[in-house]
Amino acid sequence: LPNDKGKLQASILGACAGAHYVRNVAPAYGIPVLVHSDHCAKKLLPWFDGMLEADEVFFKENGEPLFSSHMLDLSEEPHEENVGICKMYFERMAPMGIILEMEIGITGGAEDGVDNTGVAKDKLYS
Repeated sequence: LPNDKGKLQASILGACAGAHYVRNVAPAYGIPVLVHSDHCAKKLLPWFDGMLEADEVFFKENGEPLFSSHMLDLSEEPHEENVGICKMYFERMAPMGIILEMEIGITGGAEDGVDNTGVAKDKLYS
């Protein structure tokens, strides 16, 4: 399956296959599970959109979303843009009861290929 730029079909399929696997295996162990996607940067929003589409389909069929929560990490974007995008997704996710984790600020150090070790202390928050 291609992972064409702007579509990320293989990434969407992999994430959804993993979520379905966890949901199908968990009852055999008698355990509750949460299924979470982590650190979605702006360039990966097509992946996020694909997972939300899967959530919406699963919700219509089962009364609950496929994923329990998702994380948007738009900390590299300007604050207003970051909050605006997060708000848009939050409004889409809320009717399904999906938790949205938002990386609003920066925490310093290096993570996911972003190095913020030299950032002024007054800019560190998350």
